[in-house]
Amino acid sequence: MISNNKQNCIDDLSSSILRSAKWRRQLQVKYDDPRNGRAAERLDQLADEIGDLTDEAWLELLPYYYWSSATWSEAVSQTSRLVVFRNVRTLPEFVSSLVSILSQSSVAA
Repeated sequence: MISNNKQNCIDDLSSSILRSAKWRRQLQVKYDDPRNGRAAERLDQLADEIGDLTDEAWLELLPYYYWSSATWSEAVSQTSRLVVFRNVRTLPEFVSSLVSILSQSSVAA
């Protein structure tokens, strides 16, 4: 069951990250800010790399993951917006930032 949930999480993250990449491309056209293009490229790469999510990273995400959770979706979106614009460039940095945002959200809830 954990393996199935992990794959669902990976699929959900990949889809969300790809939506963020598309959004960044739209911003690139609108604002001509090269960071948006770099962010879109990096997000595309992260969407591919998320398939290599380690079991350790999955266990960090597991307490927060629920496919229909608005909190989860918003945290993934917030984390995706940090890519390139803040110090989020690698998959471990993405997961760490996501866990940080989710843990702050659960404290506020």
